[in-house]
Amino acid sequence: MLILKNSLKGFRIHPSIITHLNRRKFLYTNHSYNQTFIKNKTLEDAVNKFHRMFYRKSIPPLPEFTKVLSFIVNMKEYDSAIYLIKKFDFLEVKPVVTPSIYVFNIAINCFCHLKRVEYGFAVLGTVTKLGYEPDCATYNPLIRGLFGGDQAKEAVRLFEKIVGCGVEVSVVTYGTLINGLCKAGDRNSGIKLFRKMEMANCPPGIIQYSTVIDSLCKDKRFKEALEFFYEMDRKGILPNVVTYTSLVRGLCSVRSWEEALRLLNEMLARNISPNVHTFTVLVTALCKEGRITEAESLLSLMIRRGVTPTTVTYNALMGGYCLLRKVDVARKLLDSMNDRGYIPTVISHNILIKGYSDNRRIDEALSVFHDMTKKGICPNRVTYNTVISGLCHAGRFDEALLVPSEMKSRGLSPDDFTYNTILDALCKNRKLDEALKFFNSITAQGSMPWVMTYNIIIKGYSENERIDDALSVFHEMSEKGINPNLVTYNTLIKALCHVGRLEEASLLPSEMKSNGLKPDIFTYNTILDALCKNRKMDEALKLFNGLNGDGISPDIVTCNCIIDGMCKCGETDDAYGIFLSLSARGLQPNVRTYNTMIDGFCKMGELDKANMLFLEMKENGCPADDITYMIMVQGFLKANETDKAIEFLNGQPDTSLSADSRKLLNTLLRENHLEDSLVGEAL
Repeated sequence: MLILKNSLKGFRIHPSIITHLNRRKFLYTNHSYNQTFIKNKTLEDAVNKFHRMFYRKSIPPLPEFTKVLSFIVNMKEYDSAIYLIKKFDFLEVKPVVTPSIYVFNIAINCFCHLKRVEYGFAVLGTVTKLGYEPDCATYNPLIRGLFGGDQAKEAVRLFEKIVGCGVEVSVVTYGTLINGLCKAGDRNSGIKLFRKMEMANCPPGIIQYSTVIDSLCKDKRFKEALEFFYEMDRKGILPNVVTYTSLVRGLCSVRSWEEALRLLNEMLARNISPNVHTFTVLVTALCKEGRITEAESLLSLMIRRGVTPTTVTYNALMGGYCLLRKVDVARKLLDSMNDRGYIPTVISHNILIKGYSDNRRIDEALSVFHDMTKKGICPNRVTYNTVISGLCHAGRFDEALLVPSEMKSRGLSPDDFTYNTILDALCKNRKLDEALKFFNSITAQGSMPWVMTYNIIIKGYSENERIDDALSVFHEMSEKGINPNLVTYNTLIKALCHVGRLEEASLLPSEMKSNGLKPDIFTYNTILDALCKNRKMDEALKLFNGLNGDGISPDIVTCNCIIDGMCKCGETDDAYGIFLSLSARGLQPNVRTYNTMIDGFCKMGELDKANMLFLEMKENGCPADDITYMIMVQGFLKANETDKAIEFLNGQPDTSLSADSRKLLNTLLRENHLEDSLVGEAL
């Protein structure tokens, strides 16, 4: 076959094949196929058998050869099978042994498994040229191969073509297509095809049901997945461990632990044995939730039922212990893994290092790190990044700064997370000069920081009121061709507003738009809040009223800013108008909204309106907090209504405000005054 002459480049041929093909003389055997082949179960034995048959004086019929080829294929030695097929000219026009469609199908299957689907189609061309009739076994691997090569549309077209040509497709053909569509993300098309199977007199079986259920679970469409599951039962198709495991994994992913455990119990009741994947999924999920006792019970059940846990299972338990701060228990589990016949992996050690680091036990984390290197377990990038994070949290910056160099000496390139962790820690600890020095060293080494790295530096300068330095870094970004993102601008706007540079802050949303970025509600809320606090209400209202025109819907924070600004400027009635418009805007006032409005009425001496809003809060399911009570008591005292203040406070349930606040208010009532600053700071 012509195509096979150029089709072996880059293939991995098993050494035993080369050995046998280089022999000049092959041994002759009188044993029957079954006697010899059942005994010989290695690839070398299979190849040896193949050669002996081929060089007999009387060459056996083709089925003898195809049995050996099938055995090699079942061992997943696809390249070796292809080599033998080519070597002995099975697919030539005039082969030594007359081939059958079965040999062609084997060749196509092997090529598709090797992701060389184009060679599979070339074999198909030879099939038709020689007058053979391709069947569904010919096309199934081609469909699978197309999906494996991300050619889903071509796979569907091939299916439609063969159906149109009258080829009788099998349940395997449908299953291959459904599986491919689901894995390609086109789950709806997969489900439609599933429904067509019955109309095509090809009822789906357990494999097809399990495929669809697994796909729906991955898409978090659990209601539909369960409908398919119950449909199986109605049709008398017994779910298997794969079906249940898919459902269990899906339910765990959305934290439906009880339902997942119910399914496990259902499996046991139906004598369907959970496998290691079923148990490990549940153990992992429970550990992530901190339900370590239940996870331990599951592990015991797993062992009692003869299911051997894996390193992944024990890693999950270690993670659960670390989550509950039982890091020493996790350490004992790691140390005992070797005794139980399990080899701890780099992931096992990473879990423990993170556990110690998160609990600020960095020396013990470093001890685990050094132990793993002594055992010959190479740390990976996650290991080093975890160590860096732990050192930074412990304030050991000098040591953290040395780690990237050690990574490089071991052939690992530090990534953005490595550098950003160090930079963020230095900035948060106000070591801005060290942060800038480290930042410059990164760029000097040829690493190109990306926008998040710049954002960390800008935020560090901004939070320490070094706004000009932050702006300098911002301009440097643009000069280097790194486009600022929404976070960059919002950080700068917040910083400019904080230091009172509102005019500069107000210009940035326009700059964002010109750079293709859309300001979000946080952008506008930051500017609005600053304008209101600085009593620039005309500008604030202009911005507020223009939000909808920019495609931004004000949220409750936006409205709270405007209401607060108006109340502080004595425009309480206008503020109340905004308050009343909240429901029309689809917004629900929160405790801050009520407190601001109540405080505004109290300061205007409108205690009846303030009390009306106080009562409305409870009716609307928004419980008053300590600040609300302080505002109300202050309002009564300022109006010289001490008796009403006492009556108001005594009329509240004991649980309505904290004991400390009640004690403070009673003391202030006795002294007949309440500091404005207490309420002002709270609001």
